[in-house]
Amino acid sequence: MEFTIALLVTGLFILLFTMFRLRKYRQHQELQNKLSNTYDITSLDLSGNTQYASCFSHEWVMKNITNKSHSRLGSALQDYLADSTLIAGMWIGFTIFISSVLLTLLFVESLRAIGSIIFVFLVGVLVAVGPGEPRYAEDLLDAVQENEIKELNAQDFVYVKIANETIKHFAILNIIIAVLLITISPWGDMLPSLLAQGIALFTAKIIWEPALLLLEYNVGFALFYIAGIIGISSFLCFKIGQRIISPEEEAPRVQY
Repeated sequence: MEFTIALLVTGLFILLFTMFRLRKYRQHQELQNKLSNTYDITSLDLSGNTQYASCFSHEWVMKNITNKSHSRLGSALQDYLADSTLIAGMWIGFTIFISSVLLTLLFVESLRAIGSIIFVFLVGVLVAVGPGEPRYAEDLLDAVQENEIKELNAQDFVYVKIANETIKHFAILNIIIAVLLITISPWGDMLPSLLAQGIALFTAKIIWEPALLLLEYNVGFALFYIAGIIGISSFLCFKIGQRIISPEEEAPRVQY
C-alpha cells in the first residue's frame, strides 16, 4: 500500500507543479503571436541554429545567463581562492565533507522513518523541478513581456518561440510521467518485486552466464566482459536520460 500511495501522490505532485509552471503559457503564446503579427519573420531561422544578437532577448540572455555575475558571497569566495588557494581549498573540502556526512545521516534517518518510498518522492521532485532551461525560459518570457511591442524587433520572436517550445517540451514530458505514475499506482506494491526480478534476470542472463562461459577460456576475458557490460549499460542510461532532459543541439551561428 505504501508504494501505491507514493506513486499516486508523486504523480499528482508532478502534475500540479507542471500546471503551475504553465500558468502563464497563454500569455506567453499571445506575446509570440503579437511579435509574429507585428514583424516580418519569414527570413528568420527558427530552428535555433542561429543566434540573433541585435535584440532585447539576446541582451537579456547575455546578462542573466551567459555572463551572469556572481553574488557578493561568490565574489568574496573567488577572491579568497585567488589569494589563499591552499587554505581555501582545505576549508571547502572540509565543508563539503561535513555537509555530505550530515546529508547522509539525514537521508538514512528519513529512509528509516519513511521507508524506501522516499526514493519515489525524490525522483518525483527531480522530475517536477527539472533542469534549468524551463526556468530560464520563463524568466526570459517575463522579461520580454514587460516591454512594449514597439521596443522589440523580429529577432525577439526567435527567442520567444524557442522559450515557449522549451517550456512545452518539459511540460509534456512531465505530464506523461505523472499520468504514468498515477496509472500504475494501483499496482505500486508489485513494483519492488518486479524491479528486483528484472535486475536479477538482467544480471544472470546478460552478465553472469556469458561471463562464466568466458571464464572457462580466460579469466581476463570474463572480467573485461563484466566491466564492459556494466560500463556500457551505465553510459547508455546516462545518455538516454541526458537526451530526454536536454536534447543535443548544434552550436548556433551568431547573426547581428
